[in-house]
Amino acid sequence: MRGRLFLPLAACALLAPWAWGQDDDGITSPTSNDPSTLASSTYPQVSCTGTNAQAVADVVQLANDTRDGLSSILKLGPVWRYPVHITLVDPVPGQKPPREAVSASTDGKTLRVEAALPSNDPLARAFIQRQFVNALLWEKFFKPDVTFTAQTRLDAVPLWLVEGLRESLNDDPDRNREEIVKRAALANRAPTLAEVTGWKDLSRDRLLGLWQSAFCYYLVESLTHPQNRLANFQGWLNSATSANPSSAMLLFPTEMGWQRELREASSRSKSWIYSWDESAAALTAAETLALPKEKGHDDVRLCTLETIDKVPLTKTVDAVINQKIAELTSLQFRVHPSWQPIVELYRFGLAALARDNDPKRAADYIHQAHVRRAAEMDLHAKLVDYTNWFEVTQNLPSTASPFRSYFQTAQELDRAQGDPNRPNPIRADLLKVESEF
Repeated sequence: MRGRLFLPLAACALLAPWAWGQDDDGITSPTSNDPSTLASSTYPQVSCTGTNAQAVADVVQLANDTRDGLSSILKLGPVWRYPVHITLVDPVPGQKPPREAVSASTDGKTLRVEAALPSNDPLARAFIQRQFVNALLWEKFFKPDVTFTAQTRLDAVPLWLVEGLRESLNDDPDRNREEIVKRAALANRAPTLAEVTGWKDLSRDRLLGLWQSAFCYYLVESLTHPQNRLANFQGWLNSATSANPSSAMLLFPTEMGWQRELREASSRSKSWIYSWDESAAALTAAETLALPKEKGHDDVRLCTLETIDKVPLTKTVDAVINQKIAELTSLQFRVHPSWQPIVELYRFGLAALARDNDPKRAADYIHQAHVRRAAEMDLHAKLVDYTNWFEVTQNLPSTASPFRSYFQTAQELDRAQGDPNRPNPIRADLLKVESEF
């Protein structure tokens, strides 16, 4: 008897149940231009369907790389026990964008995982690889002769293990994982070991999701390195289907050991968080978007974060915006705290434009970012002026007070102007800076 089991959110940290594109009347299926299906020549149990032949081939190659990358640590067999099929869905004009989704069908003895996602999803690689890693871990958590029923817990694989292994397969040239962990450790905001191992799903918020993934990565790293720890880790996995499976708790470090691991991760960080000036420069460098040539436009067009909402939204423009969203997400982790809410507002504006097709809301977010950015620049300039003034006056005689001199200077400026009906603007600015300082 063949049935379909829907995976709970905890199973794969997924975003939604199986859904294509939804409107007010219910669920509708998108149309596509001649979709093709490609199966892996190395592992034919994995296949992908989509209209973009290169994207389909990339998914199949990702499956090969994922299994090859985890084969030694998980001691996998020669074939995928549970087939996986990925469908890349093209967005349909006039419909809400399709959402990432997954389901599992069973004939009792095996599972077939089917996942669908928008073809232009900027996080497509992570979502797809997550399904591959989860399917491979099922091979360790379910016996070969298991019979699947409606009561079978498909969320037997913990989130920290799925995300930690997935992250271990991917390079991190900018050391973003270390930056995330370092910031949390320095601020004493790192999650406890109990919190990490207790996570049931990956947050739908991109930043929080990246934050969770970073800590999952370091937990798996702490369990698999050095080599003697790897042997214990593999022994735990091998016992998962035995009559008396061992608990993962036996592998975990103490809370003190976990915090030490995070501090060591911080010491390996490539660089500190950007300074205020570096953050401003980084945002300036990131604010330009280059729109490729397309029908009706023979030349490459340039626009900025503050003008993109006025550009007609096409498939090409949508792809550029999604790339910029990913860039701003990475930047938000590294900028000075004063700049984080500004970068976030720009990111929200682009998301409202590309994902929700809501130019009005996008314009509102971008306007808020512009206002806060201008205010931040203005306040910083005044604080720099004040600091410069203080450095000049700090060599006064020891009997003098630099702060008293500050007020005396303002009073002298008022007297020099001589008109009580026209208060000196310099004095007003100085007093405002002093109150804010």
